[in-house]
Amino acid sequence: MAKITTRASLNVGTELTIDEPNRTFTLNVAGNLVAKDGVTLQALYSKFSDLWATSTYQDSPFPMNAIDALSGQYYFGVDAGGNYNGWKPANDTTRQMLRDGGWREYSSAGVLNREYAGFVGLGAVNSGAQPYYHLSATDAPTNFVFTDQFNLGVQVYGDAGNGNLDKRTYAKSFIREFGKKFKDSILADTGKTATGPYIVNFLISNEDDLKVTNTLGTTVQATGDALMSSAPYSGITVAYYTANQSRTINGVACNFKIIVAGNGATLEQIYCKLQYLLRQASDINTGGTAGAKVGKIQSSLGSFVGDTFVTATSVYIDNIQATDSNRIEFYDDGGTKRTNPYTAAGTMYFNAPLVGAGSSYRLMFSAPPGAGNDYGEAGAVTVNNAAGTPITGTISAASFTFDYDYDGNTQAGFTAGTDRAVTLIGIRPGYGKFAVATGTLTRSKSISLSLVAEADRAYV
Repeated sequence: MAKITTRASLNVGTELTIDEPNRTFTLNVAGNLVAKDGVTLQALYSKFSDLWATSTYQDSPFPMNAIDALSGQYYFGVDAGGNYNGWKPANDTTRQMLRDGGWREYSSAGVLNREYAGFVGLGAVNSGAQPYYHLSATDAPTNFVFTDQFNLGVQVYGDAGNGNLDKRTYAKSFIREFGKKFKDSILADTGKTATGPYIVNFLISNEDDLKVTNTLGTTVQATGDALMSSAPYSGITVAYYTANQSRTINGVACNFKIIVAGNGATLEQIYCKLQYLLRQASDINTGGTAGAKVGKIQSSLGSFVGDTFVTATSVYIDNIQATDSNRIEFYDDGGTKRTNPYTAAGTMYFNAPLVGAGSSYRLMFSAPPGAGNDYGEAGAVTVNNAAGTPITGTISAASFTFDYDYDGNTQAGFTAGTDRAVTLIGIRPGYGKFAVATGTLTRSKSISLSLVAEADRAYV
């Protein structure tokens, strides 16, 4: 079946029941009518016009008025002449099957009882997706009655006997599915300042999110969600604050109100956990001062542009992997983009005679002799890593990763942001002879230094 768009597909006694004494009509899941597909308000209006052209119904007032079919605006309980008569849908099941429009329901005394906005999603969503909405920024999320792309009336007004609500100034719809990119659309995006008895289009679509599916290695939601309770995901949390939290980026103190605990995870892993949190119907605020924050209705915390993670405004991520420090862009509370100074990274390799107890390695700056602070001179300077710790120690493994503050290191009087010649030395008495290797620290994440020593058979 499909959405009923013509009056010919509506048959009294099958898809449509008319109760003249009580002035109600009922849509029935029968014949051509499937609840999820529904019937357009225009088709219903046209059917009423045909019926009231016959003597059978002409002793009753006309049930509705089509204000504007193009904008999808209709009134029940009043005819084109402005005569109020109290006709209305018999129940909410009937209302939930009306498509492509919004409407008002008037009493016979001309009192507005109910108002429905026609929420229509534009764009492709995956089969089985559950879109949802709320009518106030503080409201809990409400699922649309049917899955897949939405097209139905949402009550935005009701008098004291019909819900006692008036929420015609705000609306936001969401689609957030596992393994798909998230999308939300707010009323302001539609160019409207208020909802009403007419169509309100929301641009809602989702496509595969490879940063989730590739990282988790599966597109099965149950499996993906189960991983969130294991390391490193379990330690990734988000805190919302009322007051600014200061973080220093590239030597500048910056303010943020949302702090993510990265738990030493990769940016992809952090993103997966954040997307998981934003699908939860529970409070996701861990340790923050801003009160309960229901995940499903919170704004996005960030997204990937290629391999670069771009945070939402006022979001900062603590404790990310050092190798990821230069593929993240922060936007502080004022909306200013902030980036970390460039951190170079690489790996030092050692052959077997150097690996083990009693060994030692050190990385030092080297340049043409004469400065007094290079390798081979009395004031030789050991290279610091990005945290300011000297790169030296015991050779306990065949390789070590290291990082280097390329944009900020001024050791030995050199200018920051320039390539630096270095010398790597190592020794393991009785096993590996003293060995020397040279290299260059460049603006790169893949620096490689290799130290090869002869086996020491002369040591006593």
